[in-house]
Amino acid sequence: MATRTPRTQFLLKRWFVGNTLLTGFFALLWLLLRSGTRPSRLAYPCQQAAATTASLAFGAPLVAALIAARCLAGRLIRNRRVLATAAVGLFVTIGLWGFLSRSTASSTYGLQPPAGYRAEVFHVTDCPPDPVGDHFPGLESLLRLMGEHNRKFYRSTTVSSLSGPDGIIAGDDVVVIKINYQWTARGGSNTDLLRGLIRALVDHPDGFTGEIVVGENAQFAPVEGFDRSGNNAEDRSLSPYDVVVGFQNLGFRVSLSNWGSVRSVETDEGVPCDQGWGYVLVDTEAGRVSYPKFTTGSGTCVSLKHGIWDQDGGAWDRSRLKLINLPVLKPHWIYAVTSCVKNYMGVVTNSLGTNSHDGVVGGLMGAVMAETGPPDLNILDCIWTNGHPGSGPEAGYAFTTRTDQLVASTDPIAADIWATTNILIPAFLANGYTPPWPGPNPAPDYPNSMFRTYLDRSMEKLLDGGYAVTNDINSIDAYSSTAAIRRPAPRRPSGRVIPERPENNKQEVQP
Repeated sequence: MATRTPRTQFLLKRWFVGNTLLTGFFALLWLLLRSGTRPSRLAYPCQQAAATTASLAFGAPLVAALIAARCLAGRLIRNRRVLATAAVGLFVTIGLWGFLSRSTASSTYGLQPPAGYRAEVFHVTDCPPDPVGDHFPGLESLLRLMGEHNRKFYRSTTVSSLSGPDGIIAGDDVVVIKINYQWTARGGSNTDLLRGLIRALVDHPDGFTGEIVVGENAQFAPVEGFDRSGNNAEDRSLSPYDVVVGFQNLGFRVSLSNWGSVRSVETDEGVPCDQGWGYVLVDTEAGRVSYPKFTTGSGTCVSLKHGIWDQDGGAWDRSRLKLINLPVLKPHWIYAVTSCVKNYMGVVTNSLGTNSHDGVVGGLMGAVMAETGPPDLNILDCIWTNGHPGSGPEAGYAFTTRTDQLVASTDPIAADIWATTNILIPAFLANGYTPPWPGPNPAPDYPNSMFRTYLDRSMEKLLDGGYAVTNDINSIDAYSSTAAIRRPAPRRPSGRVIPERPENNKQEVQP
């Protein structure tokens, strides 16, 4: 076997040390270039890997030089250039790594809402339990409350308490309502509320000539034609299918869209809808974003990002596509709380290598909102509440309590943190649960809780996309009112007053 000469050993050692330092230099340079003016990007996995590489590259020669110094003081002098280079590189990397660690633990990950930004949250209590025909009185109280504070539901030249030029929904819009139908019983969106929302849309003051699509991707659970027997309504047989068919029979263009049927089909924006729907994939720093492209029941081609395909003009029209997010406020056994942001798990696909559910913790749902545009309105269903931390997202009939509340906001982050603080946590306390909470931590005031981790990272992705949102409860203007209908108590022939049956906060009994 050939032996290495001292000259060969010297060259090999010099080659190793030089290339190690060069690797550290390029890793550090890449880290700085990729982070740019956005320090929050240091929280991304690829930036973390680069920081680790730089730390190892600069640390190894430094440690080796110090060990050599112990053996022979003269080597310290000969290695002073290596020692100085490694020390400087390691110092810079440790500084960035410290910032990285602080950024990862921070509730905002380096990004802040625009100066002076204040979110608006609208909140009604005492929603009457019974619908009035197609109308849901609690929702109508919520829309009136929004109008009183200049957040008009209808876009119209007619100015009224509910409409104005800056309103949300125009009479010819295509409105996608994203419900939750992953779970049965009280775990799904309230269908009395859904019916009331569609009635409010078709009652547009300019007349409604657009379309309404009720959509969901239930991932692993079959939606059974949106026609299960166990629904979240006063009449539990009232399914989304029943609601949609009812409006179809009145002549309105309302349809259902099961995006889960194409959860494993990839498409792109260049493929016409009539050649099949599917999911468009976009690789981002947060992970693989996905969103559906589909055809409505009336044959309209919809891209959740680009809008409505105008066949005559040969172009997309994003202005006519509106999305209303209709989630249920619940605890979650993995993510502590599921609400407006987490409801987007039913927008994306968990197939096609997206790993979407695991990506929630890294802010993937916020990245999807940033890619497609946030919901035009979030209406948070808190009619029935599962007040048992760590037990959801299922919500059985006997396991929930009527709270008769609704929340609305154009800011999904603000809606989630406000509703968790003011509705869900009080429900936990009312059921006898006190901190520390069982299961994943839902505490909205603890930045390292599971809830805040995924919410804050989603906020960071929305801010990075240029959308103003906030997780600061002190930066939210909340407007509350009661939706109670004052009705005289019924009387017996004898004239004795029969007290009305209390509806709020009653525990439902399984039939």
